[in-house]
Parts: sequence; structure tokens; C-alpha cells
Amino acid sequence: MKKLILFFSVIILSSGINAQDIHYSQFYASPLTLNPALTGINDCNYRVGVMYRNQWHSITATTAYTTPSLSFDINNLAARYIKTGTLSAGLLVLNDQAGDGNLSNLSILGSAGYLYHFDSEKKYGVSAGLQTGFVQKRFDPTLLNFEEEFNGVDFNSGLPTGENFPKTSFGYLDMNAGLVFLAHVNPKIDLYAGGAAFHLIQPKESFYNNVNAKLNMRIVAHGGAKIKFNEKWSVMPSILYMSQTQAKEINFGTNLGYHISNANMEAEFYFGGYYRLGDAANLLIGGEYKKVKFGLSYDLNISSLNTATSNKGGFELSLSFTGCIGGLILDPPVLWCPRF
Repeated sequence: MKKLILFFSVIILSSGINAQDIHYSQFYASPLTLNPALTGINDCNYRVGVMYRNQWHSITATTAYTTPSLSFDINNLAARYIKTGTLSAGLLVLNDQAGDGNLSNLSILGSAGYLYHFDSEKKYGVSAGLQTGFVQKRFDPTLLNFEEEFNGVDFNSGLPTGENFPKTSFGYLDMNAGLVFLAHVNPKIDLYAGGAAFHLIQPKESFYNNVNAKLNMRIVAHGGAKIKFNEKWSVMPSILYMSQTQAKEINFGTNLGYHISNANMEAEFYFGGYYRLGDAANLLIGGEYKKVKFGLSYDLNISSLNTATSNKGGFELSLSFTGCIGGLILDPPVLWCPRF
């Protein structure tokens, strides 16, 4: 007998209850989903990043949530013409898929950032960013089972369901903006803090034509630091606060880094832990070698959902490469940046 499928994803959207955005546990490793102002803020000139999250795969009654994304950003554009700051551009492609109805959120967003330095040594600066693009949401009702299809023993997909969906997909224009402050206090201490607002135009989204559901604005505040104890050891604490409609998230923790530098190799390894308040504990390992950074993390669910998840949460992978281009278009790196 097929398992009873709870059609919660589509019902939440279609009934006009406001939807919530995706999130990453390694939020610090996904700058373009964290804050548009982080566009172009990297260790050199350009950065390519990949994120993948698989959540609640232990709940066998429904399909796991998966959230892959791909990003690219580059700084120092038109450096010979822009003398008072640094112009950057980026592109983010995200495709979140949730539940048995394959409810998907495909977002293609372009971003622009402008970094201004307060001092000639470029130790202190503020970056402003704007992000806009197209979002498409869709689902497949043929993958779902409804109460009317249950004959007392099994589900019969040939029975009428009484469900009528005027449309199975819709799209809209989205817009986000943010600010971030960067400070190279001294050779051992670097700080950053920022804020962002997502869904500035609060687009309407519903699978029913007569339902006036809108995606409410999401407010983000975040900050962090890198503190070097010596040439080998460093600590990288960070914190994130998000608020959207009635939902709030507070995520905080730290990574401990160990730096290796000799004639044969230069690399950094790190491990850490984060806590998403009232929801999950997150354990992380990662490293960097030849401009390639990776992170592997796992959520341990501690909320009331742990009855269904057996305390299992989400597996997440981050991977990025940062490169340098000199010459006609780009100049050397602009500033110390957070370890995104």
C-alpha cells in the first residue's frame, strides 16, 4: 500500500498562507543568497560557488527537500573609469525542490555591488548591493495522492479527487538589496557586519487565480570576524538573524582554523559548530587548498520534528574557487574579505 502523502507544500502556498524562503546552514559560504552587498567581496577577483542541501531525507513518508545553487561574481569592473570605488557583478541560479509534488523554486538573479573605501589604505569600507531577476514556481499534481483516492486499502489514482488547480506554475520579478561594512582592524583582527532586505516588491504568488497571496519581505542581519591567535590558529565566529512574516531564525557559531604553510604546501583546515536556535545543531568540517574551499556539514534536528526525523536533519556541501585576473579589465584584490 502506498504511504499517505501530506500535501502540505502546495496547500500552504495555494491557501494564501505566506511562504518562507530557503536557508543554508553554511550561510557564510553562500554570499549571494546571504546579502547582495557581498557581490564581488572575495579574496581575489572572481569566485565560483556551488551549494547543495538535502534536508529531512530520513522522513520516509515524503520526498526530501533539496536545494542546489550555483553562483559567480567578479569585482573591479571598469576599474580604469571608476576611481572612487569598486564595481562588482554576480549571477545566482537556485533551484529548491520540496516534497512529493516536486514543488520547485527556480530563481535566476543578477546582482551588482559597489564598494567604497573610507581610507587610502583600504582597511575600512562599505559595500552596497542590488539583486534582481526572475523566479518561477511549479509543482506536478500527478505525483500526489489525495484523500478521495483512498479506497480503504490503497490509493487509486483513477478516482476523482475534486481538486482543481487553475495553474501548476507561475513566475514573478523579484528584487533584493543590502549593505555590508568591512574592517581590517589590524593584522590579527578582521570584522564585518551587514543587513539586507529580500522581496522588496513583495510579489504575489499563488496557484489559484482568486487568492491574493504575497511573499512578504525577509529581513537579514549578519556579522562575523576572523581573529588570528598566531601563524597557525585562528577563529571565525559568525551570526545570522532572519525574520519573515511570523518566522524568525537565529543561527550562530564559530569555525576554528589551522593554517599550514611550508615549501611544499599552503592550506587551511577548519572545523566548527553552529546552533540554529530551537531547531538544529550543525557540525562542520572544511578546508582550503590552492584557492579551492570546501565545507561539509550536517544538521542534528532538536525541534519537535525530531519524532519524525529521529534527530536527523540536513546534509550540506559547499564548494568554491576564487581566482585572479590582472591586466586590461581587472586590478589586484580590493580588500580583505570574510572567508566566504
